[in-house]
Amino acid sequence: MVKVVVNNGQYKLTIPKELAEAKGWTSGTVIRFVETSDGDIILRELKKEVGK
Repeated sequence: MVKVVVNNGQYKLTIPKELAEAKGWTSGTVIRFVETSDGDIILRELKKEVGK
C-alpha cells in the first residue's frame, strides 16, 4: 500500500519495503516520476553517471 503524507508543505509517498528491496533502492536512491499520456505514473531510478 502507498501512503501520501504532507510534511512542511511537501507531499511524500511511502512504498512497500518489499518493492524497495527488490529494486535495490536505498535512502540515497533518486527516483523520477514519469507520467504517461494515459495519466499513469511510472517510477524510474535515476542512475548515477560514471565520473560524476
